[in-house]
Amino acid sequence: MTCSTNEPLRQVLVDPRFAIESRDVIDFLGEFGPFNGRYVPRFPADWALRLRDHVEDLSIRDPVKRQGMMERLRREATLCTVPVGWRWENERSWRSNVELALPANANQLVVGDALDPDPFKGWVDALEEIRETRKRSWPFHGVISEFADACLPLLLNSPAAYLIDPYLDLFSELGEMLLRSLFDSAKGSRCYSIQVITRRGACGSRDREKDARFMSDAEIESLLIKTYRDVLPKDRELKLHLVTEGKPGENALRLHDRFFLTVHGAINFGQGFYVLKQPLPQQNAYVLDRDHHIVLKHTYIDGVARHSERLPRVSNAAYPRSVNSFAIKFR
Repeated sequence: MTCSTNEPLRQVLVDPRFAIESRDVIDFLGEFGPFNGRYVPRFPADWALRLRDHVEDLSIRDPVKRQGMMERLRREATLCTVPVGWRWENERSWRSNVELALPANANQLVVGDALDPDPFKGWVDALEEIRETRKRSWPFHGVISEFADACLPLLLNSPAAYLIDPYLDLFSELGEMLLRSLFDSAKGSRCYSIQVITRRGACGSRDREKDARFMSDAEIESLLIKTYRDVLPKDRELKLHLVTEGKPGENALRLHDRFFLTVHGAINFGQGFYVLKQPLPQQNAYVLDRDHHIVLKHTYIDGVARHSERLPRVSNAAYPRSVNSFAIKFR
């Protein structure tokens, strides 16, 4: 992929009472969330609940349409947000809290209350700019901090995260740095499990130059415990899934692209990780659409991470020949 721009994505803040009609809510859900790679600050922490309460008050006469809208908001509204550490004062209005939280020179686009948006923009006026600045791909240099920042909204909103990389060795210094960064990012969130899916030969060879034999399962488990005892937070889980791939021409799974995957969305990262930042990005990262995400869930969550459960297979997803899985957790 080629890179179209290096400009940072402009942050958008939205008053939970931004909508005048149901069309506004549909437009909002079409611009934000895991399949758009764009999120609004969860300010206050119950932002999604306030939005649902506001929509309940809108004049949606058709009861079926109203029920469908409320159900969609229940599923998707929180996933369109990302938590922020800004101070919130209950006695102040949303507008007043935002003005206190934002620095004077902030470059955010702020959408105000539908009935009185001043001094901010109304939703309809802001929507055109939001659409014009839509960006579902961005240049990726390959550094771990950049990777963790891009994955953060998905990580914080999901019970488990799946890191798919055919070349990632969890027993390398770089692998340990990556996992440490992800667990640090997940602190205080609902993400209790990080699972790594890689090739059988990428993580577990004794010495690629001198001895091509794989370590035994007992050796791998022992080394996982030794390596991640001081990295893995208590009551969090680390799983390693070593995939035996199919041969060229077979229908069995062959790992290639690198993904960060959750049950809610996924990002494709076209390259691996480097200790030092490359002067120029070599490839873009991009947010996956809904249909592609469904296939990835069948392949990697159901087919690899839950391989031992032998779940029903679907025709358009590739599956591994076999999987060796390891899990560690400290209490």
